[in-house]
Amino acid sequence: MTNAELRAKWEQLHSDVGERKGLPLEIRDSWERSRAFAVNRHFRENPYIATRAELNEARNRAKFMIEKSASVMNGLYEFVAGTGFVVLLGDVNLCLLKVVGDRESLAFAQRARLVEGSMWSERLVGTNAGALAYDLAKPVSVFGYQHFCLFSHVAACSCAPILDEDRIVGVLGLSAPYNRVSNHTLGMVVASTKHIKAKMAMERARRYHEVLTDSIQEGLFAIDINGNITFANKNCAETLRMGRETLFGRNIYELLGHSPDNLYFINRITSGRSSDENYSLTIGRKTVRFNATCCPLNDPDSTEKGAVIVVRENRRIKQLVSDFIGGGAKITFQDIVGQDRDFQQCIKTASAAASSLSNVLLQGESGTGKDIIAQAMHNASPRRNNAFLAINCAALPRELIASELFGYEEGAFTGARKGGNMGKFELADQGTLFLDEIGDMPLDLQASLLRVLEEKTIMRLGGTKRIPINVRVIAATNQDLETMIENGRFRRDLYYRLGVIRINIPPLRSRKADILLIAEHLVEKCGQRFDRPLMSLTPEVKEAFVRYHWPGNIREMQNVIEGAIQLSSDQVISYDLVSSYLAFKKPQPAVLNRESESTIHDLEKQMILEYMEKYKYNKTRVASALGISRRTLYRRMKEFEIVT
Repeated sequence: MTNAELRAKWEQLHSDVGERKGLPLEIRDSWERSRAFAVNRHFRENPYIATRAELNEARNRAKFMIEKSASVMNGLYEFVAGTGFVVLLGDVNLCLLKVVGDRESLAFAQRARLVEGSMWSERLVGTNAGALAYDLAKPVSVFGYQHFCLFSHVAACSCAPILDEDRIVGVLGLSAPYNRVSNHTLGMVVASTKHIKAKMAMERARRYHEVLTDSIQEGLFAIDINGNITFANKNCAETLRMGRETLFGRNIYELLGHSPDNLYFINRITSGRSSDENYSLTIGRKTVRFNATCCPLNDPDSTEKGAVIVVRENRRIKQLVSDFIGGGAKITFQDIVGQDRDFQQCIKTASAAASSLSNVLLQGESGTGKDIIAQAMHNASPRRNNAFLAINCAALPRELIASELFGYEEGAFTGARKGGNMGKFELADQGTLFLDEIGDMPLDLQASLLRVLEEKTIMRLGGTKRIPINVRVIAATNQDLETMIENGRFRRDLYYRLGVIRINIPPLRSRKADILLIAEHLVEKCGQRFDRPLMSLTPEVKEAFVRYHWPGNIREMQNVIEGAIQLSSDQVISYDLVSSYLAFKKPQPAVLNRESESTIHDLEKQMILEYMEKYKYNKTRVASALGISRRTLYRRMKEFEIVT
């Protein structure tokens, strides 16, 4: 068919409705829509061309599709090179993003403005293969006179939609003069769009895989049977202090060199399965310590084997410890109640010592709150965001204290965990270690502890290497260490090393002014914990608390109050609920009615008045200073008839 015959056929279709019945149904429907859109059928070229800025914006939106289509389009062009075809890529708005062809085919496309940036929506230029492929979601070919506009009547085009995750993201097409087309043109386009879809799916899977593996907190890498690294995630590269691009394709023997420690690690991961083993690698001038698990990987398509190795750097393990148990220090100095002058001096010293690098020795009777002050010191120190670990030297069997403190290597003793175990000093690195009941530590371990404090390194049981640590030690005891030194039960040099700063915590019986403050505070806190309404102490109980000796100090008082709250049937803690705990007889009413009750009443009232004046009647600050809630303060003010 000549150009003239094509033109005549096109004119006849536009002038005779009956002739259009010979068109395929989807093309005939498209012509009707084009007429409804008032498309000018006499266009001699496509007038709708995007500006450079608009084209760049469209390309940015379709960047992923363009990247994955590039090699496919080039391959398709090589197949049709010299036949007059151009390869076309359009987006969801039917804007041509890419046109690939030789000089002859591009010149043909240029004459019809089939160029990058040209718009081919049916609403703009009527029936064409790209618009139909997108609207019908299927491959379509449009031949010469089947186009609605005049400028396309000498061309033929085959297009197919490009799918990504079951949605149309663009169209791919082949276009040429009408006499160059063949029955295979549409098939080539369909095959190419399937290839593009597969490439996009593979790239998405690769990106998902990369994001997934990089989101894992552990390092992860894989090696083949020859020791070549076939995969490594971001955290692995960071652990090994190398760039990810440095790892891919490198041989593990070449990468890590031949130091004994490095060879031991290589031999372990290439010889079979291992689990939770500790390693030390020399990389350049740095030493990296980590824990690793190795799983053999069998290739189902061959007899070759490889391995996947999970590495967890020690500092990451320590961070996990800090996240989970570093929060063991929950108390701050603001949570500690007490206005006694000696106790306030104790708190002042502890607060000042918190930011110090020196070790601290807390001395005081059992139950005075040595662990509470240790927690407060940690939370007021620069180490507050790192681990706070506590170990009771009196609670562990003698044989276990060393392994708990210093850790052990695999095989150090019968029953030692495979791969060894980190001790409290390693886990508390950069944080605080609280050694409670230090006076009960065996003499031989006192020597080991002294060496750790002096050298700031530890050696695991069964190990040969010294591991540097940076730990602030707070020790505590309820024993007279100086007497123990005289009796040869405690090392004098360790006493001086631990007690660079010594803080003596006064017993509760010497803090008469604090007894009722602490009692009120504990009643409120315990009531909240047991979900009980705010309770109060009867005057009889208050007088008994002030007179009691409290050999167990604050811990004993807390136990007394907890028991009373749970036994009480109303909002009052009466004397009968605490009498069995206290070591003296119930006070006589005659004594209680006058002097004792009056003394306690006056003491509390005077304290509230003093703090009102001190804090300029700011009730929030007064309640905080007294260690009670605002609600309790208002209740006490009403009881004492204090008006402000």
